[in-house]
Amino acid sequence: MSWQVKEVPVEYVNKAWSEVEHFLVKSVAYSNGELTIEETKMRLLDGSWILFVALDDAEEVKGAATVCFYNRMDNRVAYVTNIGGRLLADLETFSHFCEHLKKHGATCIEGAVRESLMRLWARLGARKKTTIVQIAL
Repeated sequence: MSWQVKEVPVEYVNKAWSEVEHFLVKSVAYSNGELTIEETKMRLLDGSWILFVALDDAEEVKGAATVCFYNRMDNRVAYVTNIGGRLLADLETFSHFCEHLKKHGATCIEGAVRESLMRLWARLGARKKTTIVQIAL
C-alpha cells in the first residue's frame, strides 16, 4: 500500500490547506506550545518551510509533513517540523518522501518526536541523537 508523495509549491499552500490542516493540527498539539498551526501556515506561505503530502490512488491526501532545511559543516539537514497522518505508512512511501528531500540536497533527516513516534521512526532507521532541555531566562 505505497502512496505517492508530492511537494506542494508555495503558491498552492492556501489551496491545499483545508486538506492538510487537520493532519498538522494533531502534530502541533505535541509541540508543548513551541509551535502553533498559524505559525506553521505562515512559514509555509513565506517559503521558510516546505509542505509534502502523501496521496492515495484517488489523489486523496492521507498525510502531510512540513520540512525546513539548514546546513551544518557535514550535513544538509531536512528537519521535519510537523508530520501527521500516514506519510510514514510504509517503507516505500517513506522512501518516496526521502527522494524529495534529497532533491533539496538533504543528506539526513532530523525531527523532535515523542516516544511513540520514535518507535515508528526507529523501524525506518532512525536513532536517538540527543535530548534537548530548555530553561526560561
